Amino acid sequence: MSWLHLIFGIILLVSMIIGLVSPAQKTKIWAMVTRVCYLVLIVSGIFMTKYAWSEKPVLTVVKIIVAILVIGLIEMAFGKKIKGQFSIGIMWMVIVMVLVVGGLGLWLSGGYPVI
Repeated sequence: MSWLHLIFGIILLVSMIIGLVSPAQKTKIWAMVTRVCYLVLIVSGIFMTKYAWSEKPVLTVVKIIVAILVIGLIEMAFGKKIKGQFSIGIMWMVIVMVLVVGGLGLWLSGGYPVI
């Protein structure tokens, strides 16, 4: 399950970057791809929570909260891109936060995908 989680996390990062740098007409397509990634990541994350909770419960809660905030941040960035209010600073903030969530996930799994 964690390999699936890792692979879709990478797909999310790539599709988000492509969506944010592509023309506004194509942004909606990439936003939909990232939303599919959210669904897979949420479901696989629920399955992995039991393992993470038994090892590091506080960090698990922190990661869940940060991941939910990152989903909101990504949606906000896509919304601003579609409305034409997008700035490069927003893109970098989103990229950094996605990498932070990924780093927290790798920390929770001991540095590599398990299971």
